[in-house]
Amino acid sequence: MQVEYQNISVSIREKAILQNVSLSLRQGAITGVAGPNGCGKSTLIKTTFGIMPYQSGSIYVEGRLIKEVGKKALREKVGYVGQESNTTFNFLVREVVAMGVTTKLAGRRTRGVVADALAELGILELENRGIQTLSGGEKKMVFLARVIAQGADIIILDEPTNHLDICHQLFILNYLKASGKTVLIVLHDLRLAAHYCDEVYLIKDGKNFHHGKPAQVMTSENMQKVFGIDGKIVETENGNDLWIDFDNLER
Repeated sequence: MQVEYQNISVSIREKAILQNVSLSLRQGAITGVAGPNGCGKSTLIKTTFGIMPYQSGSIYVEGRLIKEVGKKALREKVGYVGQESNTTFNFLVREVVAMGVTTKLAGRRTRGVVADALAELGILELENRGIQTLSGGEKKMVFLARVIAQGADIIILDEPTNHLDICHQLFILNYLKASGKTVLIVLHDLRLAAHYCDEVYLIKDGKNFHHGKPAQVMTSENMQKVFGIDGKIVETENGNDLWIDFDNLER
């Protein structure tokens, strides 16, 4: 496993947010985390970078305790795109992306790395725009470009499809699927999770509820217990693609 979270517990002002949550990322796979609002999904991934401290448990990156890896080495291994896309200063887009370039890529000119990352996402025309002049969706694409410029083999994303139209949502997820990178992604859209994730973890009330392949996890029974709705996995005719049918929503 490239990344493992073992029995992570987080409390804020004596309120338990996560209780002994465990999760593993397989190399080259997309692992999804799903659950109701406030169940602790974002808190879990923030523990990776010290944004949210955890009171107990362990996190391992490539078999080493994350606390022993060091911030510089961690930055070269793991990229992160959070929900928030606000910036204090109106940096140019190319400056924002350049902030992701690590010593791992020091052999290449920073400007070339930045241009390649922007071009890879089809947003090279934004390079001289101020970040604060962009829409929420454009900012999301820029921060993903920064992770690409970072050259990390592991990418962790918190709701990366927020603010994106359906075309760009599918573009981003298809890009991640084809990248061959190890991806951990928090998604609210269960249809996208079913279609793109190799494995899904359901979290409820700050605890592991179930995990496995989407078809094993997103059953009618689990959808009702976790989200209080009727839904089920359906396969396309070729049997290769999965979507969730929520035609008869009931609460």
